Amino acid sequence: MRNFTRNIFVLIIMVSITGCASTQTYIYNTGKNVTICETDNTDLGKTAVLLETAWRIDQKEPLLRQQMALEETKKAFINFPCGTIVSPDDIKKYNFSTITDEAILKNFSKQGIDSLVILRIEELTPRLEFTFSIPFLWNGSNEADFRIKVVSVKTGLIHTDMRVKRITGGPFNIRPAEWSRAELNASLRSIIKKDY
Repeated sequence: MRNFTRNIFVLIIMVSITGCASTQTYIYNTGKNVTICETDNTDLGKTAVLLETAWRIDQKEPLLRQQMALEETKKAFINFPCGTIVSPDDIKKYNFSTITDEAILKNFSKQGIDSLVILRIEELTPRLEFTFSIPFLWNGSNEADFRIKVVSVKTGLIHTDMRVKRITGGPFNIRPAEWSRAELNASLRSIIKKDY
């Protein structure tokens, strides 16, 4: 009986680690551009990236997730193909609820910035769902959910405005929070430029 119980336990662990995973990306876009750098001629000039996080009230470890978001955003924009990022080290947390859009544009215009990438991350988390039936099933996934807007500082025109949600997981997966980094990085890179 002990061997049977141990074998079942080992089987559950193996299935949890090697369970089938798939990735789904949902993009809600208000414009016609599918990516920020839509063509090889797209030039956003001197660009600043502003990061804001807006977590659920019951979000676990918000400071850890905020740090993960900052690190992965810096990595994704390090070789930005359609503009010059002021400095990846200048990508910082920004609170948009305390300042008007007009004041933001005026402030960055004085600094000689041509475009702003405004990134609001709302979810960076693992999920685990159970089905209490026979057989007992579970589904694990990692999720990155954010809104991104690219604005011309000079004109105030919006170049890109979209919400992106990327989920990787599947049946019999158990995925740690740390793996959400990859979801954010991959989804940012996919909307910056195809094959970036």
